[in-house]
Amino acid sequence: MTRIVRVAIVAVTIALFLDSTLNALLGRRDIAVVLALATPLGISAWGFARAGHHEAAMVLLSSVLITVVTLILVLNPIGVHDVVITAYGGIVLVAALLLSRRNFLAITGLTILAAAGAFTLDITGYTHAVAAPRSEWPQLAIFLIVTSVFAVIGRVASEVLFGSLGAARLAAAGDPVTGLANRAGLLAEGAVLVAGRRGRPGCTAMVLANLDGFRRIKVLVGYGAADRVVLEVARRIAAIAGGHLRARTNEGEFAVLAGLADEAAATQLARDLYAALSFDYSGVAVRCAVGYARFPRDADNVEGLLLAAEGSLLSAQEHGAERLAGPADRI
Repeated sequence: MTRIVRVAIVAVTIALFLDSTLNALLGRRDIAVVLALATPLGISAWGFARAGHHEAAMVLLSSVLITVVTLILVLNPIGVHDVVITAYGGIVLVAALLLSRRNFLAITGLTILAAAGAFTLDITGYTHAVAAPRSEWPQLAIFLIVTSVFAVIGRVASEVLFGSLGAARLAAAGDPVTGLANRAGLLAEGAVLVAGRRGRPGCTAMVLANLDGFRRIKVLVGYGAADRVVLEVARRIAAIAGGHLRARTNEGEFAVLAGLADEAAATQLARDLYAALSFDYSGVAVRCAVGYARFPRDADNVEGLLLAAEGSLLSAQEHGAERLAGPADRI
């Protein structure tokens, strides 16, 4: 998705710039000005995408294109005719494939409203059309039918496709017992989270908790009971850090990646998890060691953050009493 959004933004921005230059050379200064004014908005969409806000980037890009297409159709000497179906239909189709349902409906509604306005202006003689007959009301009806077909087909295809991809992604990047992310999911989602936090105040903490002797627990109580212990651990982690990214990185190791107000909050989160994961369940004494690392102090990317937290966890496992350690405690 990241690559698709970025390619779309770059392609549209370059197209706006080149089209503005071409229209200026052809003497169509009013259209050239519209395209030139729209180009910086494409660059703004790139800023949203770089920060990880892909939905916002595509909404901004779609809105810019709707506005540009509408103004060009009004200013174009050939008027509003069949070209409008291709222009607006393409915007609706892209929105159907890449946006959430709510934003897709908003972009579709905006497209229909803008197109209806362009048709109405052309029918009533307020456009710059001189090279072709003006539009008629049946053409607006045809446009609405064709656009609706584009929207329905695109959205159905999108939800079926991404539903299948979502199931495959969950199988590849999710833990089948707890439903949490696995290590691959943690790194993929964590990279987006860390990128979005870059340059912002506060810190991002990676907290790792490793259950003591989990393999021994499996041997003593069996796989089914061990899975119930794991589910209880996941439930307790959710109670402490339910609003943050949670993962099961291996059989007995769990991770939380959290954007926090300051480093003191990172230490407190680690302490809360350490306390929550020391309990007795179905005759099993569950104990753990906890280590954590902080972005940007200890690492500048999610993989480095995970390695730093692993180092802290190793230090915590070598402690005697309280088995919790931060980066400063590593040997």
